[in-house]
Amino acid sequence: MRITRLTLDAIKGREEFLSIFTEYTIEVLDKAAFYPKLLKHRIYEAHGAWISDLKRVGEHEKNLKEGLDHFKQCGHLAFWLRRTTPIGELMDLAFVDPEIPLSREAQELRSLLKGYHNEYLAFDFAYQICKYYEVRHLHKSSQRARTLVLSPDYYQTVCHFMKYKNVSPHALHLIYKSIFYYNGIDPPTLSVDDLVL
Repeated sequence: MRITRLTLDAIKGREEFLSIFTEYTIEVLDKAAFYPKLLKHRIYEAHGAWISDLKRVGEHEKNLKEGLDHFKQCGHLAFWLRRTTPIGELMDLAFVDPEIPLSREAQELRSLLKGYHNEYLAFDFAYQICKYYEVRHLHKSSQRARTLVLSPDYYQTVCHFMKYKNVSPHALHLIYKSIFYYNGIDPPTLSVDDLVL
């Protein structure tokens, strides 16, 4: 699936949302030799809740001249995709055909998806949209976004967080924004003497 400058606007249409999210899901799961059982009614639920949130938030934030940014839209999108759990189950293609060759990365992804497929797909779908905007769609492209690759450990942590903790759309908005705007400089090390006045 290729994300373009039209994707975020396109998925605001109900059927486009179903089509694009389905295509994305099948493509990602195929890398790990899985095939999804998608629950169409839950995809529609996620879409409806997301659109409702965008309208509500847009109406309450009167100072927005250009509407909600991609981070805020994607925070709400990931929240509702995770909450509605649109993937009912995974069909294991490697079980059906044990001869399917799996790289180390594919095996790591399989392991993560077995416990967190809805969380992973919700987070990564919105993350990929954010990354597109940061690399290609903004007036000034983010150098960090061009080379950014999230580690398997990061995905594991965020998926666990999304599954077992109360994670609001606002928290996801901040997570996406911080991924792209962290400056890479470690905070200075402070001693106890630095903290005592």
